Amino acid sequence: MPGRYSKPVDDSRGPIGRVLAVRTTDGDVRDTAPRWLTHGRLREVIVIDGLPIGDLPAGARLRVGPSVVVELGPPVPTNDGFGGLLEAATEAIVPAQVLDPGEVTHGDEVALEAVAVPVSEVLDLHSFRPEETQQVVAGYLAEARRAGFDEVRIVHGRGRGVQRALVRRVLSVAPEVAGFTDAPPAGGGWGATLVRLRPPGDSRTT
Repeated sequence: MPGRYSKPVDDSRGPIGRVLAVRTTDGDVRDTAPRWLTHGRLREVIVIDGLPIGDLPAGARLRVGPSVVVELGPPVPTNDGFGGLLEAATEAIVPAQVLDPGEVTHGDEVALEAVAVPVSEVLDLHSFRPEETQQVVAGYLAEARRAGFDEVRIVHGRGRGVQRALVRRVLSVAPEVAGFTDAPPAGGGWGATLVRLRPPGDSRTT
């Protein structure tokens, strides 16, 4: 989604919910039989307990059961004919897109997998784990170019240069990147990288 990129969440820190029921938009409850969710806009209503669905921002991703991943969308009229996720204690259905299709059934675990982070001209990697670096940087670059930025700064820190090397590895192959260099001293110096982005629609590769 324009203006956001995904930050993975350590599932050992987040709450775990459960699927109470899966029903169609006309109220046909199928709380015992497994239901196959197809890719695209979620057409079923999945009732969930133990997770504050209504408090999560658009763009948050949830893993439902062993294989299904859904992404929450912005609020829409409740009579649009589609389904979504319904927190058991509320009446509001939150629309969602099925990113990874699969089977969902009563009792399946529901966990927060990633949250949406607003895009700005600076990405500070200090709040991310090292194993998240390449995925986060790649997602950030795509969204930053889509948001219209022509130059961004990625703060990776000095340290032993491991994080810097990971960032540069992504930048060297990312189609959004026109060039990159160390930031000036006032912008972090060797601990940050300035990145020039290609304009939207420019399909040239690096």
